Amino acid sequence: MQETKFAVSVHLMTALAYNPGKIMSSEELSKSLCTNPSFVRKLVVSLSNAGLVQSQRGKTGGVQLSKPPAEISLSEIYTAISERNVIELPQKDPYLGCPVSKSIGIIMEDVSNKMETSILNSLSKINLSEILTQIKV
Repeated sequence: MQETKFAVSVHLMTALAYNPGKIMSSEELSKSLCTNPSFVRKLVVSLSNAGLVQSQRGKTGGVQLSKPPAEISLSEIYTAISERNVIELPQKDPYLGCPVSKSIGIIMEDVSNKMETSILNSLSKINLSEILTQIKV
């Protein structure tokens, strides 16, 4: 199953940027995201822990960006919600009688780290305000 949290998080952050200064509830955001409010709240926790959003509890609570969209890169959003590298490596002990089996874990970990670095470098060049300019009204 492919991970959708990054795309959904960018959507969430863009919705907040589109509504500057407005405190949006998880119910409001869930409508835009076409998902349930509990999933939104889980994402908000991660984004809040990364300092990207501020949340207010209570009946009139909600969430808003903690800094201007031009100061939020997509790499920050990715890092905030990412749980693992791009390639999930098997967690099996290698077969010691096979040189490939003994080596492939380290090789693939290096490949995964290089991919992750490349992705983060690319995403760091795109900020939320650039995404916002592409919204068609």
